[in-house]
Formats: sequence, structure tokens, C-alpha cells
Amino acid sequence: MKLLHTSDWHVGKQIRGNSRIDEHRAVLSEIAVIAESEQVDIVLVAGDLFDTSAPPPEAEHVVFDALLRLASSGAAVAVISGNHDNARRLGAVAPLLERCGIHVVSEPLRPADGGVRSFTSRDGTPVKLAMLPFVSQRGIVRAEQLMAAAAFEHAQLYSQRLHLLIDMLSRAFSADTANVLMAHAFVFGGVTGGGERAAHLADEYSVPSPSFPATAGYVALGHLHRAQSIAGATAIHYCGSPLQLDFSDNELRKQVNLVSMTPGLPAKVSAVPLVTGRPLRSYAGTIDELRAVVGDDDAWLRLTVREAHRAGLGDDVRAMFGSRVVEVLIEPPGGRTTQQRPLRRQGRSPQELFAEFMAEQKVSDRRVGELFAELLDAEAEAELPA
Repeated sequence: MKLLHTSDWHVGKQIRGNSRIDEHRAVLSEIAVIAESEQVDIVLVAGDLFDTSAPPPEAEHVVFDALLRLASSGAAVAVISGNHDNARRLGAVAPLLERCGIHVVSEPLRPADGGVRSFTSRDGTPVKLAMLPFVSQRGIVRAEQLMAAAAFEHAQLYSQRLHLLIDMLSRAFSADTANVLMAHAFVFGGVTGGGERAAHLADEYSVPSPSFPATAGYVALGHLHRAQSIAGATAIHYCGSPLQLDFSDNELRKQVNLVSMTPGLPAKVSAVPLVTGRPLRSYAGTIDELRAVVGDDDAWLRLTVREAHRAGLGDDVRAMFGSRVVEVLIEPPGGRTTQQRPLRRQGRSPQELFAEFMAEQKVSDRRVGELFAELLDAEAEAELPA
């Protein structure tokens, strides 16, 4: 039987105020085509479908349309909520999605209450899928323990209780079924990809890989945006996000995982590359150097300009390279002064103080000084009696 593992869509996420909804629509369509062509039995969506807990209607349309298309391929679709999702909101639409072959678990459930689902693959293989959505520390550790325990004890309590949840769900596995566990969690030792919510990457939210039992033929993880395998007693994988989500994400390889399983045997995992979506790239240099290296690159661009400050420099760079530029940084020759000494104010005019500040910031543009003088004059005129 075949699984397709995807996660961390983050639909609705922008890049420095620029919409990426068309990219999300395209890459989710690409994933649906893979599910159709590979005739997968189950599509696993391991959380963070949305970027925020209050997604705009356009983002909801893209996500629900993608889920319906995945279900139309003939595969069962299994979804858990992530730390960016609104669990209650997903839970509210779960009964409707269930009628379309989309099985949503938005809060931890006992196996008999829907935490473990049973499926039958196209070739007749019985499948048991344990589904564990993201659980906050507040939701897993009782309030009085948070008040009384030390910080390291909080981390131990969270890890221990998440281990117990995993153990409870895994007890439903049997030797004659293909056993899968899907979770949205930070596994200790995992490597971030970029754009993850830092507060949920601390040790207080980690779970050790030995928590995942060997009885699970495959562990499908969401939360980290870099595709990677985690050492453990079985096949434990993050598939990563389908798009680069931040400039700190320097991993250009984006993928979904295609998983082949047979009861009692280790899962075979292969990466299927995703080619849709604009990459995020950073370049640095003088304007002439940037013009030479950037060329016709259609990526989202973060450009560091290594020239002296002058009025309108950032606007000139944006005009030169177009709307693909989403961030411009100015790095004067010799580097930016990171710690400024206090200015001596007594007996000095505002113009003198401003000139010294400009020199320390390595800004050499006469027009900035002239504009400052105009502002001073306007302020002085405003204070004159009528």
C-alpha cells in the first residue's frame, strides 16, 4: 500500500507583505497530481494547513479545495491540526469533511474515539493510522504543576505526557496491519528549515525519538520545514514544507514523501520533488555587482546593498529589479556601526548633531541634510505666534 506524506502548507503566509496564494494554489495542485498518478491509498497532511489561526477566506478556499481534490483521487485523506491552525475551527468543519473522505483530528482523542482510524488499501492491506495533532504545553500540563514546578520539570512533564499519548495510540497497532503514526511535534534533534514559530521549538516542546515505537512502520511528522529523517526504532520522517517560507530557509529541495508499506516490514520512503513555487534567494554586493549576479532570476529577492547610504537608494534598487525584491538592506563600506557612543549635546546646534549622526551611520548624501534643514525650518515657523 502507498502513502503520500505532506505537511506545513501554511496557506495564507505572505513574504514581506507580498501574497503567495497563487504559489500555494499551484503547489497543492502539483501534490494532487502526484497523488492521482501514484494511486496512493492515503494522503497524510501532518498539520499547519494554515499560517494563522484566523485565516482569510481566500486561504480557506485554497486549503479546502486542495483537500477535496486529494480526496477525489480515490485516496483517503487524513488531517491533523498543527500549532498554527485553529483546532476548534478545524473541528467544527470535520463532520462535513468526513462525508467527503477527509478525516480530521484536531485534538487528542482516545483510539476508540477516533484517535486511531482503520482503512483498507486498494490491494486489500489493512491499515491502522494513529493521529496526534499538536498539543500545547498548557494543554498537556496541569495548571498547578505549571505554577509549582521548575522550568526543566515543565519540559520533562510535557515530554513524558506526550510519550504516554503516543504509547496509548500505538497500543491499537497489530502485527497483521500496516501501522502508521502521524504527529505534529518537535522531535529532539530535528533541524529547522526556516519560518517555524520559535516558541514551539524550545526543549519544553520536544519529544525524544524513542517515544515512537518499532510497531509503527512509518511515523509521519509535521512541524519542521526541512525534509529529514530522524534516527529511531522505525522510519521517522519530516517531509518539510512544500514552499520555502522564509529567507532563513536555505533548503531549495522541496518534496512530498511517497511511502510503500507492507505489514511487518520496514517502510520504504522515497522523496518526490516539488517544482512549483518561487524560491527565496539572498544576494549581496554593490549595485553593479547585484545587477551582474541577479540577472533574470525570478526568485523572491532579499538584496544587501554594500554602498554608502543615500536618499532613495532602496527605492532605486526596487525600481531596478522590480516587484520580485521584497527586502533591501543597506550595508555601508566598513560595515554598520553597531554601538554608537552618546552624542555630546551641550552647546551644539541640531544641524551639528545630525551631521555627526550621519557620519557615524556612514550616510553621505547632501539631500538628507538639506531635508533635515527644511524640517527644522518648518518646525520653527509653526512655533511662531500668529
